[in-house]
Amino acid sequence: MAQRATQIPHRVVQVARFIRGLSSEEREQLKALVPELQRPPEMRLLIDRAELRDYIQQELSKAREKYPPLAEDDLFLGGLTVKEYFALPDEERERIWNEEHVMGIEDFEEYDVKPDAYTSARQKRRP
Repeated sequence: MAQRATQIPHRVVQVARFIRGLSSEEREQLKALVPELQRPPEMRLLIDRAELRDYIQQELSKAREKYPPLAEDDLFLGGLTVKEYFALPDEERERIWNEEHVMGIEDFEEYDVKPDAYTSARQKRRP
């Protein structure tokens, strides 16, 4: 057994010997009197790390099957392939992206709201 850097004081050794001689009931009473002696509840992982790694790999594999990465020759935006789209200058890519992702009023769902509904401070109330 490796030697400790500091020696345990003699009185601590004596108390340890005394405590070992107590019954389990007496130890519980001692813990009630000196709560600092109680150990915090042990924390443990609910799942083994290897199991977690395997689970994540399985889920990633399923996602790759369902949504495979795009290849350079796959159709992307604006009738262009991935390779063609990313070969464009930034401004042109942004223009195409904005055209493809523009939303009209019909794209939003309409909800009935009570007249006394709370609105954010930035939102103006309609008469």
